[in-house]
Amino acid sequence: MKGIAILLVVLGHSVPDQASASGIASYPLYLMRTIIYSFHMPVFFFVAGYFMHIPLKEGFNKFVKDKFIRLMVPYFTIGLLYFPFKLALSKFANQQINVQDIWKIFIGVNPDGELWFLYCLFFISILTGLLVKRVNISLLSISLIIGIFADVINIVSIPMVSSILYFQFFYVLGLYIKQYELLDYIKSLVIVIVSIIVFSIGNYVLLLDVNMFKILNIITAISGINITYYVANQIHNRVGWYNSLLIFLGTVSMDIYIFSDIVKIPFRIILWSKLGLYYEAFIVCFVASTIVSIFIGYMLRKNHYSRLLCLGMKK
Repeated sequence: MKGIAILLVVLGHSVPDQASASGIASYPLYLMRTIIYSFHMPVFFFVAGYFMHIPLKEGFNKFVKDKFIRLMVPYFTIGLLYFPFKLALSKFANQQINVQDIWKIFIGVNPDGELWFLYCLFFISILTGLLVKRVNISLLSISLIIGIFADVINIVSIPMVSSILYFQFFYVLGLYIKQYELLDYIKSLVIVIVSIIVFSIGNYVLLLDVNMFKILNIITAISGINITYYVANQIHNRVGWYNSLLIFLGTVSMDIYIFSDIVKIPFRIILWSKLGLYYEAFIVCFVASTIVSIFIGYMLRKNHYSRLLCLGMKK
């Protein structure tokens, strides 16, 4: 599931004008990106929740420490290293940045904007960790209500707060599915067919920009998670290069997530901003940012300090 999801992340981020104020020029790419964004990040939070584990001996304090190292150390390291380069290339950026904005990294506004997931996942993990022994249908229901009204509850008007309140539901859902051993029910053909129908209708309505708080977003995302698991399960049951490839991509998804956005910048500037090669830029950014990110991660893993600071890996 992580292998599939990380490919979708890079695919969505590779659209040359995906963050442009004027919008995406190509309707097929706009449609593709909209569909991807309706469920790809909920998949990551769902998987993270499913595999959440607090060591019995060391307890909650070690859990917090490990999560900080794994998520927040790369968040701050990459963000601060990236900041001067983003300033230097500011005229090519879709979103401008100023020197005085650096403090916003503490409230989830990273110079490398794609790293919001690490910040969000850290706080969701800690908050859920406090309630891990109370995971039941009541907590899941409360989590769902909070997710639906995330923007309303966010009285401080900090964007990251809304993201935390929204995505925490998928994390809790993963934890709930794991605790009550419900995963096998997701892969039934009937559930998948219903999920495909719901997913299709949900994306169609989302394209119409209908405001239903977050109800439609959550329903569409849940159906997307079901479909992703079904596809992943079908692939996993078959022996083939695509199975091995997706498993490998899942193991290096952190590397790809952290570095892919930075890697694609020179390709996007040269091919799209300078040469005006729109679709060529999209394809090259997708391929290059995936392969080069894996290579960068591989090189960084060889050194203890770079492995710790950039990837949050202690071993």
